[in-house]
Amino acid sequence: MTLTTAQILDLAPDAASRKAGQAQSKPASWLGLGRAGTVIWGEIKGSGASPYRTVADLAGPASKCTCPSRKFPCKHALGLMLVDAAAAIAEAEPPDWAAAWMKGRESRAAAAETRAQAPVKPVDEKAQAKRRQAREDRVAAALDEVDLWLRDLMRRGLSALRSEPYAFWDRMAGRLVDGQVPGLARRVRALPGLIAAAPQPGASRPEAALGLGLGRLALLVRAARRLDALAPEQAAGVRAALGYSVTAEEMAIRPGQTDDWAVLAHAIEEEDRLTARSVWLVGRASGALAQVLDYGSAGSPLPPAPAAGQDFRGALAFLPGDPPLRAVFREGRSGPAAEAVLPGAASVAAARDAFAEALARAPWTERWPVRLKGVRLGRLAATGGTTDHKAGHRPAFAAGDAGGCLALRADPRLPSLLAVAAGRPVDLFGLYDGAGLSPLALVSEGRLYAMPAQGAQPVLLQVA
Repeated sequence: MTLTTAQILDLAPDAASRKAGQAQSKPASWLGLGRAGTVIWGEIKGSGASPYRTVADLAGPASKCTCPSRKFPCKHALGLMLVDAAAAIAEAEPPDWAAAWMKGRESRAAAAETRAQAPVKPVDEKAQAKRRQAREDRVAAALDEVDLWLRDLMRRGLSALRSEPYAFWDRMAGRLVDGQVPGLARRVRALPGLIAAAPQPGASRPEAALGLGLGRLALLVRAARRLDALAPEQAAGVRAALGYSVTAEEMAIRPGQTDDWAVLAHAIEEEDRLTARSVWLVGRASGALAQVLDYGSAGSPLPPAPAAGQDFRGALAFLPGDPPLRAVFREGRSGPAAEAVLPGAASVAAARDAFAEALARAPWTERWPVRLKGVRLGRLAATGGTTDHKAGHRPAFAAGDAGGCLALRADPRLPSLLAVAAGRPVDLFGLYDGAGLSPLALVSEGRLYAMPAQGAQPVLLQVA
């Protein structure tokens, strides 16, 4: 087993570790390289008198290094795995220190299996029901509080809110966290950013964006009060938006959808001191879109995932919700893409219809993935609401066809996107919020290009 370079870099706990790991990926810097199955090892000179001993299991992935770094995986483990990705390390007899680590992992795995086979402690259903009711009571109180807060904001007027400090919004978000509705808290914390941001295409004043954000919040609160009147999947989507998690037992009974899933792009964002990675996929046969979302805390790696440009041949299980989008990987394997195409791509009008349909089913939706077929990229006329104020009042870029166009969100990588398109019709994948499209991937002349998952380099990556 060998991980791809993209998969290895996704394991890095931060940008500094990715850069340092790449610096350690020269084979000449390593001594005693070897492999036994999925385990690789090697020694590398560090700041100490003795070289650091590094070992990694690609199937975990897991690693250990004798360096003093508190990051996991450290730069040496990343470098070792990158050496293997470039040219698979040859099989060898493991040294004592690597063999001891392998034996320890086997012992811990055996102990975990023993614990898993141990008799399960009976569930205290009364205590479980009591905890469930306690949370429902806290959520109901939180909904009452945010509803009253929204009414107060409307009485004051949106213009008056521009002078409020961030602490004003953070206090309410904190109360919502205490009320066990973290999904609402995240939306409240995002509101001051809407005020501070310069207007975007389609929004002439910050108050318009703020009003839209408050409206979505109010609709979600109203839906949360009427869960019994909603269809089961729609009610599950509301609960997910509030911040309820889906249990392993619930996911175990969800059906899997088998397909050859084309991996279009990775996108990484920072959320409340967590790293959130979205893997965007589309089924080659079904045309279904899927978002596999994983979280990692500072210093801990994200789980491995197929890289952009690969195909995942297997099953995804979609989380409850309407419309369905979030999913998890089930059984399957990743490998080279069959061909660089964008299944389900359609016209600009169809993309707008897809976004409208998502809003009709979940009006609090902030962004929705869309696929455009045969669009050309160019500048919008520098008039009226079509000016991208974030770009300093310069004309905004857009993707369009004979039926209309979608403004492109300002991004330092847009020049690279335009250079690849070179005025030709291309297929485009991105996230649309009703005012602008944030591109994530592009298919041009049989090649797939993806925006880098991290960093702001003004480049695209040809991934297939």
